[in-house]
Amino acid sequence: MSQSTSRAGRWPLALTLLAVAACAEDPPATAPHATRPSGQSLDGNVILVTNASGANVPGSLRWAVSIADGTSVINFDASLAGDTIPLTAPLEPFAFITIEGPATGGITLTTDAGRVIRLRQGGVLRNLTFSGGSDGPGSAILTQGPLLLEHSTVSDNHGSGAAIHGHEITLVNSTVSGNSGYGAASAISIASSGQLVLTNSTVARNEGAPSIGWLTSPGGAPLVTLRNSILASDGTSTRNCGDWLQLAYYGMNISSDDSCGTSSALRIADPMLLGLADNGGPTATEGLHHQSPALNAGVGCTVTVDQRYVARGTTCDVGAFEFMDFTVVTLTIDANGLTGTPNGSATLTGTVQCSRAGDQFGVVVDLQQEQRVGKTTTLVRGGGGVGVTCSTEAQAWSAVVTPTAGGFVTGSAAAAAITNNVPVWVEPIQTSRTVKLVRPRR
Repeated sequence: MSQSTSRAGRWPLALTLLAVAACAEDPPATAPHATRPSGQSLDGNVILVTNASGANVPGSLRWAVSIADGTSVINFDASLAGDTIPLTAPLEPFAFITIEGPATGGITLTTDAGRVIRLRQGGVLRNLTFSGGSDGPGSAILTQGPLLLEHSTVSDNHGSGAAIHGHEITLVNSTVSGNSGYGAASAISIASSGQLVLTNSTVARNEGAPSIGWLTSPGGAPLVTLRNSILASDGTSTRNCGDWLQLAYYGMNISSDDSCGTSSALRIADPMLLGLADNGGPTATEGLHHQSPALNAGVGCTVTVDQRYVARGTTCDVGAFEFMDFTVVTLTIDANGLTGTPNGSATLTGTVQCSRAGDQFGVVVDLQQEQRVGKTTTLVRGGGGVGVTCSTEAQAWSAVVTPTAGGFVTGSAAAAAITNNVPVWVEPIQTSRTVKLVRPRR
């Protein structure tokens, strides 16, 4: 289900309804794309880049772009994974093009000679980093046709306009962070009557203008569709969304301010990003703090991996990054328990230890004991629990277990302990063992 809102509320209702109708279909989900190894024969229109030169020499990216046609796919030799290609001038493919870096380490395209790339007919860009652009609009990527950006990062571009500009732009599992621009937008600007779709993507820390904005007029306001994505401005004078944008929401999204409107599918909160860093995968990503509201907050998760190709769960995290640094709990039950209290309860003890200090949760205990009287066997069962504030040092816990009927006696019993009410960043755990119930010493 989607919801739509107008930033200023001045556009006719018909325009808003048409905009929402245009988003009736969910944005597409993607899965990892394998990079063709250098020793494999190349079929069809696959062009292989074999060196990291920024000039037009055989085997370079610029050479590959110069010979590509509208069906060409440019791949990179596996030995180039993680390399940087310093471009001596902007790349300008005339035909629709697909450029796919190695999924293992990506390719960084950088320049000190203006824009990084201009797509005359649009294209697909995957497993790439774009940085160093200084022209605008579109200091990193200017597209005059449909653009699909996947598993890629656009960062450290500083032009007169947004880092990405075009009329039809889709980002899936991608990050736009640390760019600056002026006027309509700093990260992504959309032309009149255009559309921008963000699916499991993160737009953060861009400065100088709203992160997303409408560049040109007259014409209809652009439609921005957010699905399980994060918008986080630099926290000073800039906003996430500029004026007049039409917005539609899918899943659950997080914005650090209310400039993108309000919706039950848009939470206004600090996403608690950790900054752009090498967190594995082909491109740098904005990691998530373990207390981020983005954890497991995604709704209708159809993208099966994150920007790094790390598998997402059925309940995914919002944004391009899937959190994996869970608190690991070690839980033990001591071999002996105490019984003999007037109400037939028992006391079990053990230890708990966490890989991250300060997490609070409960330890729930279940105890079962078979008691035989003559030819009759009775099962006595009870439960109890205790709250803990976990530490990186093993600490003792103690829980009184009260039977539902009857009472526990000395002898063997089956005990189980499980964590409950754990924060989303804590891995639940359970353990069990046979214990011996004894009477306390007097």
